[in-house]
Amino acid sequence: MELVYCDQQGQVFNHPSYPPVFREGRNFCTLRKNDKLIKMPFGSFLFSLPGRTPIIVDRGRQNYRPLTHVDRKAALAASAFVSSGYLRTYLPAYHKSNPEAPTLSLWGYSGVAYHRQEFYVPAIRIDDDPRSDPAIHENDALLAKKVKKLTALFPQNRLVRQLAYCSTEYRCLCARNFFLNRYEAPIPTAPDCNSRCLGCLSHQDQEQSGFAASQHRLSFKPTPEEIAEVILYHFEHTTTHVYPVKSGGPIASFGQGCEGEPLTRAKDLARAIRLIRNKSDRGTINLNTNGSLPLMVKEMIDAGLDSIRISMNSITPDYYNRYYRPQAYHYSDVLKSIELALNANIFVSLNLFFLPGFTDCEAEVLSLFNFLEAFPISMIQTRNLNIDPDFYLDRIEFKHSPAIGTITLLQKLRSHFPSLRLGQYNPCKESLSKYS
Repeated sequence: MELVYCDQQGQVFNHPSYPPVFREGRNFCTLRKNDKLIKMPFGSFLFSLPGRTPIIVDRGRQNYRPLTHVDRKAALAASAFVSSGYLRTYLPAYHKSNPEAPTLSLWGYSGVAYHRQEFYVPAIRIDDDPRSDPAIHENDALLAKKVKKLTALFPQNRLVRQLAYCSTEYRCLCARNFFLNRYEAPIPTAPDCNSRCLGCLSHQDQEQSGFAASQHRLSFKPTPEEIAEVILYHFEHTTTHVYPVKSGGPIASFGQGCEGEPLTRAKDLARAIRLIRNKSDRGTINLNTNGSLPLMVKEMIDAGLDSIRISMNSITPDYYNRYYRPQAYHYSDVLKSIELALNANIFVSLNLFFLPGFTDCEAEVLSLFNFLEAFPISMIQTRNLNIDPDFYLDRIEFKHSPAIGTITLLQKLRSHFPSLRLGQYNPCKESLSKYS
């Protein structure tokens, strides 16, 4: 395996004299014995990291230092972004050579290496469900035809137009599913939010954060009737034969990266759920949420919500608060929502943002295990946190704790909690034993 680096123009090179170096939290490292690299999956990307030089290590793997130049040309650090379904296990190693280096934009930065004409990444396939694999979305001509058909079929439905925009302009793989009649359809509904997350994809004060939002936030409030119309169409027209066995039937999910917090519209969403369930019992209605408003969670469950996914960056209250920056709710409210959903016997997932060296540090692992003992959720969705690692660790005021390694953490989770699912996708109710 060889080091990968870039020049100032963004061209990518390998350096046969040096092995790849990675990062956990703030610490440089090489692979552990139980770690491995995989060929970079289809749909992944390579990045150069401006203002950052790559790190090299001597053959004894003891002394780390920056590689500032190669053949008298300045070297930049390189990074990969791994495609959906994969969990990175190490960050890219770099040194900020320029104190004015820009804050990195909102991607999940992974280490990268080179071997025998191929790029490799420290990552594992964490979910074999193919619903967001880039390989099944190489169908722009078909998508354009379907978008034209459905926007004509629902000319007054603003939500259909929003999904059309997301699927074409942002190439959102979830939004494309609606038009292609398969898998999980996103249902953005909320322009407002009661968090100010550091890594929010749809709202950033660029002067404060140093980077722009990845996309524009939803600017209107779909009516319950518009919402129900979209979900009923998806449930009635999804082609089930394209599913692998574990994927089962169609899913519709409130709470997407292009919107705020759906619980701020819980009453309207509950009304939409009732409109749907008065006409059909097909499909899974899921809520992706920050879990901030327990009473609103209850209202949606009472209306017929099937599953809930609550997002957290950390089980540690201080780290949670510094990342989410809650507005008019508290960390304890999130725990109340989880408890309420468990008591209601719906499927509960924790959408846990993973950052190597933080999520798998000893203090965080202890907090997570204590949480799982107290709240026996059904699944952890292991989500790569899309953010500049240094920006994140600085802003949450991370206190160093030794890392056990992401692979070791996953092994411990499977050993201590054998019924706990690990993955990246919301399951449908047909695949859950409690619904069979």
